[in-house]
Amino acid sequence: MDHRIKVRIIVCAAHPYTRLGIRRALEQDPEFSVVGEAADAGELLSVAESCEPDVVVLEGQLQISHVQELDGAAALVIVADMDTATHWMRSTQVNVHALVHCDDPEEELVEAVHRATDGTCYVSPGLSGALLKMTRAVLPRHLAAVPTHAPLTSRESEVLQLVRWGMANKEIARRLGLSEKTIKFHVSNVLAKAHVASRAQLIALAPAV
Repeated sequence: MDHRIKVRIIVCAAHPYTRLGIRRALEQDPEFSVVGEAADAGELLSVAESCEPDVVVLEGQLQISHVQELDGAAALVIVADMDTATHWMRSTQVNVHALVHCDDPEEELVEAVHRATDGTCYVSPGLSGALLKMTRAVLPRHLAAVPTHAPLTSRESEVLQLVRWGMANKEIARRLGLSEKTIKFHVSNVLAKAHVASRAQLIALAPAV
């Protein structure tokens, strides 16, 4: 019997075949346990309340306003096409932890859930190039151009750079020789100074390197 603690996941998509495909992809990983499914926002909130998931994998066509009540309760992984993904990226209403293109291999969805569980912002290769072009076109090129309460410290700038590379807090802590708690503190400060709510938005505002 497997006694390992597993990542509890809810799958939300309108079509049952879509939910089945996502479930099968996730259940290939022994660390994942799909504990519930939902076909719409109302059902999702009800299932989430009873199942207490760590991660919600959500078909991106669902309207952003419908999932605001979940924000903070579980990591949110969005599966979407390019147009829908850019819509979620631009939103400041919901903290999206990972974005995966609907045509990406199953391995990308598994990776996205792992990253979201670790607190890392993740954009799959099927979306990252186009999203970077979009954010360069519609958002400021440099974080300094964003209204801030105060300039970033040198350490905050360093942490920002590593976040931009898609590194988790644990990885950043190991690289900089600091505690994970300290890294979380720096990331929170950068988010506050940049006036953004999520790591995804922070990545979008950071300069490309």
